[in-house]
Amino acid sequence: MEGAPRTRRRADGSPSARTLLLTVLGEYVRYPGDERVMAGAVVGALGACGVGEAATRRALTRLVREGWLRTEPVGRRTRVVLEPRLVTLLTAWTHRLERAVEETPWHGEWQQLLLRVPAEAWRDRALVEEQLAFEGFGPLGQGVWVAADAGGVPALRALLADQGLAPYALWLTSRASDEAELVRRAWDLGAVRAGHEEFVARFRGVRAGSAEEAFVARTRLVHAWRGTFARDPRLPGALLPTDWPGHTATRLFVDTWRAVRAPADQHWRSLAQGRGGPSEHGRGDVGLE
Repeated sequence: MEGAPRTRRRADGSPSARTLLLTVLGEYVRYPGDERVMAGAVVGALGACGVGEAATRRALTRLVREGWLRTEPVGRRTRVVLEPRLVTLLTAWTHRLERAVEETPWHGEWQQLLLRVPAEAWRDRALVEEQLAFEGFGPLGQGVWVAADAGGVPALRALLADQGLAPYALWLTSRASDEAELVRRAWDLGAVRAGHEEFVARFRGVRAGSAEEAFVARTRLVHAWRGTFARDPRLPGALLPTDWPGHTATRLFVDTWRAVRAPADQHWRSLAQGRGGPSEHGRGDVGLE
């Protein structure tokens, strides 16, 4: 079993079936509080976003084999059930998304993690470092990580416990004598700036003329936004340049998401209730590959 469902991109830079599948499960299944969905609904959802049925079924099958999903028959159809590990991961993603649209509280204290792990104790180092960055932690070297945002600490504590690394972790709070220098060492804000500017250029002026178009727009919007804050430490405004494009990107995300939310939910309900997608066209959704 892998340490976590990876979110690779295809060679042309577009999202893979796997990455969009996780976005759909997070945004339309877990976010409303559900843990089950018909496989045909997922196939139809990714199909609207340009992913072929075979690719979607392969992505579902891999997540089942890796223990992130399980399936159960419903007559001649198949229902997909989120395993507790995936529920935990997607819930953490949702909390991170919610924090990403708010100003990070700042009282001058940095969250600090000292993580000194013997080589033989690592199960998935890449996963841990990926999630640290995702939760806004930047590396200072020698196993030291810092963040201004304390909101991700509970999720990271749970991850380290799951990975058997809790005995090697020491959590502290600290203050910096030179905050600008600490930020420079821990993060490449130039790359973060470019990501926000790219997001704004891509989604400014997005409109949806139908429920399906709204669904596609919302899915792509959330997927891209998750990518921006996977790199963005969400530093408080006091530590950022006055012309920081993250403010514009955040406002654009919130306004666009609100504009397409209701019609996107309408389209998703039609898929979930079997009023569209491949299950209406003979094959059904028996089997995932």
